[in-house]
Amino acid sequence: MQIKNLAVRARLRSPWESVDLGIALARKYWWQLFIVYLLPAAPLFALCYWLFPESPTLSILFIWWLKPVFDRQPLFMISRALFGSPVSIGEALKHFFSQNRRDWFMWLTLRRLSPTRSFDMPVTVLEQSTGKARTSRLGVLHRKHSGAATWLTLTLYHIEIFLLAALSVMAFLFIPEQYSDGIDWIPLLQGDTQWLEWIYNGLYLFVMAAVAPFYIVSGFCLYIGRRIELEGWDIEIQFRDLLERQQREQESHRRRKPSTAALILICGLTFGSLIPAPPASAASLETPQQAQEHIDEILAGDEFHQMKEISGWRKKDKSETEAVKEKFPEWLINFIEWLFENSKDTPEVDDEVKWGPTIAKILELLLWIGLVFGLGYLLWRHHDKILQSLKWQPKPKKKQPVPETLFGLDVRQSSLPDDVCAEVMRLWTEGDKRASLGLLYRATLSHLIEDFEFYFGDHLTESECAQLVQVRQQEPNEVQRPVSPALSQFVQELTANWQQLAYAHRPPKEAQVSSLCSQWQEEFGNDR
Repeated sequence: MQIKNLAVRARLRSPWESVDLGIALARKYWWQLFIVYLLPAAPLFALCYWLFPESPTLSILFIWWLKPVFDRQPLFMISRALFGSPVSIGEALKHFFSQNRRDWFMWLTLRRLSPTRSFDMPVTVLEQSTGKARTSRLGVLHRKHSGAATWLTLTLYHIEIFLLAALSVMAFLFIPEQYSDGIDWIPLLQGDTQWLEWIYNGLYLFVMAAVAPFYIVSGFCLYIGRRIELEGWDIEIQFRDLLERQQREQESHRRRKPSTAALILICGLTFGSLIPAPPASAASLETPQQAQEHIDEILAGDEFHQMKEISGWRKKDKSETEAVKEKFPEWLINFIEWLFENSKDTPEVDDEVKWGPTIAKILELLLWIGLVFGLGYLLWRHHDKILQSLKWQPKPKKKQPVPETLFGLDVRQSSLPDDVCAEVMRLWTEGDKRASLGLLYRATLSHLIEDFEFYFGDHLTESECAQLVQVRQQEPNEVQRPVSPALSQFVQELTANWQQLAYAHRPPKEAQVSSLCSQWQEEFGNDR
């Protein structure tokens, strides 16, 4: 797999963007994926018709259950096309048995009804992971995108049903009106005509093959998007492009000035020959055997042989009688007896009369449960208004400890100069731009902590601190001091400029710093 040959742009995408990308790719390669899915499934469907002509329902259920087998060829085909090595339909079908040789039993048993099948399949087919390696890999991948993969499965399953119903209705519309009036629909609806069931099942196989490319490719794009996020493919591609561009520039430079490079090389060799070389120390070099002995000596140390003794309570083994009692608790038995107590006294006229009181009690119980949950939800939903009407005052929250340093900056009020803006411009004029903008940034953090009671923990980044200010501006509350839109915009702008200077070494222009000082004076100048 060559990342540089990726046919789509490698960038961070949300789960729904990845699904949209999968839909676009599936539309582009739909015909090839449809054929490579249908060709193995259609002969198997025909074989079921020949072997079991009286069991159309079981035959289509068998084909439906083998979906993970048919999914692997379109996945193999789109993966090759996405990485710049497209394969033909014939070549993809040649790999049918080799692609389905690995881990097929688990996919047709325990994992058959997995809602994230399209998202998990590349780990088996492309990475060829099994056992603990597969489990740990999926644990990392499922931290994100698994919800989108589940919704993808549910959505496309319903699209299959809608398409099948639409095609059935369309077939009915093609029947002339003079013939449709004389059709006896009751045997058709009851499934008494096997030939119609086989036609209906064949239509469902066609719909299944038509929807499968969108399902498989969208799940594969979710998998690719998660790998880009985990492994930083976008960054790697940019570095490779930079390296190739640098190599091209060096090659063109060598071609333009061969004489200068040769002259520099000759001068370097001449100067190096005049300097006496230091004597080589043979004692500093180790043979492979000595290095291995040194490694074994380190591994034999106490640092690699630490043992811990852990003691604690464990659940003791119970007998079968106790296990049966736990499996069927007394309250469950009493509940079942309470449901059926009326049915015992009812004369056995027929099954419908016998089950009537039981169903009524179940419905009554469900109604009471719904009423309790409804009242609980209303109390939770309107608890603020209820507490206000009762004149209940909440206990004041404990004030969070004020930090003294954030991001390596001193944010104490006592560390700030009397005139912050004047000191900022003085440091900027003297050329100490980092200290100048750092003073303005830490003065802003200090006022946000002291005046607006923000709690900025050490675990937060600069962007997360700015986001907290924006959240309070958008969602003000009565307890804390509100944040104006101007202050929120100022914090966002200052944070962006500080990050550019601190991490990218890109200082802002002097006019921009002066504008930030003016905004700071408007927001905090009157508080001092």
